[in-house]
Amino acid sequence: MAVPIVVHHFGWELLVYAVLSLTVVRMAPVALVLRRTTLKLRASLFIGWFGPRGLASVVFALLAVEELGTGADTAVAVIATTVLASVLAHGFSARPLATRFGPGLAPAAADRAFPASSRMLAR
Repeated sequence: MAVPIVVHHFGWELLVYAVLSLTVVRMAPVALVLRRTTLKLRASLFIGWFGPRGLASVVFALLAVEELGTGADTAVAVIATTVLASVLAHGFSARPLATRFGPGLAPAAADRAFPASSRMLAR
């Protein structure tokens, strides 16, 4: 349903917004909220990059289409492009980033409590 809408609205603006949505728009608020915790900035950025998103956006897009019809086409194009970019970016980056940064993000107490899980993260 969204593919023809994305194709019709596709342009550099759509791509720029999708990239900004996956980076600055998502990661900055997460880092801001977590700044007073004991987490390091690297952990906050990791959480911001891999935090939950996607499904709710698709549901909201479907609700908008139901209520607004073609008036929601631009929003649907933005949401579909962003979710697709998210699936690709997070799918390709999950293993390398988790392997590189994951073990260093876990607190030492968690390593003692769950030694098998920390060995799995180190692979």
